[in-house]
Amino acid sequence: MQSILITGGLGYIGSITITELYKAIGKQYKIIILDNLSNSKIQVLDSISSIIGEQLDLHIVDIQNYNQLSEVFNKYKETNPINYIIHFAALKAVGESVENPIKYYQNNVVGTLNLLRCAEEYKCQNFLFSSSATVYAPGEFVDEEAPFKPSNPYGETKVTIEYLIKSLSKKGGRYLCLRYFNPVGATKDGKLGEMPNKPNNLFPYIEQVAIGNLEQLYVFGNDYNTHDGTGIRDYIHVLDLAEAHVVALQELIKRDEKNENYYDYFNIGTGKGFSVLDIVNEYSKLVPIKYQITNKRVGDVAILVANPNKTKEKLGWIAKRGLTEMCQDSYNFIKSKQ
Repeated sequence: MQSILITGGLGYIGSITITELYKAIGKQYKIIILDNLSNSKIQVLDSISSIIGEQLDLHIVDIQNYNQLSEVFNKYKETNPINYIIHFAALKAVGESVENPIKYYQNNVVGTLNLLRCAEEYKCQNFLFSSSATVYAPGEFVDEEAPFKPSNPYGETKVTIEYLIKSLSKKGGRYLCLRYFNPVGATKDGKLGEMPNKPNNLFPYIEQVAIGNLEQLYVFGNDYNTHDGTGIRDYIHVLDLAEAHVVALQELIKRDEKNENYYDYFNIGTGKGFSVLDIVNEYSKLVPIKYQITNKRVGDVAILVANPNKTKEKLGWIAKRGLTEMCQDSYNFIKSKQ
């Protein structure tokens, strides 16, 4: 039985993707989790196990440590060789990346380089990369052929990795980059959702206000050129995003079985944008969310919304869940953790 290695597998998106992946193809492949716990919690493994009914292998390893990474690949090479990689592990806070770009390049770029070196050494040629919409300039209905123009070091690291993957793909193998927009929400049972060690994104902050851990939400800027002056983003339910990863991996598997070389990149979004205050107003239907306008953050942009048409046409994937469901599932999750 071949293995699927999932880096950052105890994180928000990684953990939920694992549960969806297990439902789809879990019996056919061994799923191996790798995480350094820098922005995740070991208890997530128990939540995954309770959902899928099986204990998965976990390796607490930092992708910056090549030797430890190589040991993981080596452990399975005879019995369950790692033939597919879904690479989530990354630092992802835009503001922090502006303050500490070296930290972001070291973790995201050097870490991915180590992972790809291991993949090459152990002849794993199927790589699904968690990229980001931050690779683009601001815009509405941005498609995949829009030029790279990141506005912060986090986005720059994603661009750098995409260039590396494109170069590797010319040697053969199968590589997919998923550029996703703003994942939110949680699983329906409330077992898995976003609980970062330090909130950096909008929804985790709102959740903390919703349960009384924070007095108010700080809204960074209200003079953008948008309908209410606050930034507009394409928010996608994390279950839709997880399902997109399943579809993308199945595409890699299909190409692998035919021994076809393959390289592509896709937007994973809804095509519909909501402002910060749109989100606050929708969430406030569940629980009052107090907020205060403050200064803009360096690196933020006014509007960024996906054109998801290529993904629909080539992969057959579309987002199914709307804003009301995103907010409801988010609130149900954070209430269950009190």
